Amino acid sequence: PLSSCVLIDRKRITDMTNQTSNFSFSVSPEATASLHHDGIVILHTGKGRVFSANKSGALIWRGIEQRRSLDGLVEEMSREFQIAGATARTHTLNFVAALEQQALIQREIA
Repeated sequence: PLSSCVLIDRKRITDMTNQTSNFSFSVSPEATASLHHDGIVILHTGKGRVFSANKSGALIWRGIEQRRSLDGLVEEMSREFQIAGATARTHTLNFVAALEQQALIQREIA
């Protein structure tokens, strides 16, 4: 979902999976996003890099802007796209890890 030749850090995903879901994320002050019909485009102003994602990425980004918990993001993905919770969790974790790796979001412990 996040394109810009991003290599996903599997350790970051494992860490998120193994922790309780009592954390949320906030958008980096250096990230600016533009939502559109097919998804989202995100600019990291500090790095001068542009990232794009599809509708599911846009849904996750909006949830992060609203400071939803990881579990809340997963539930919304499952409901909106009518997919199993486990599938929604995997896709959400992958996308969130990529956003975090690119310094577009930060993790906040509740």
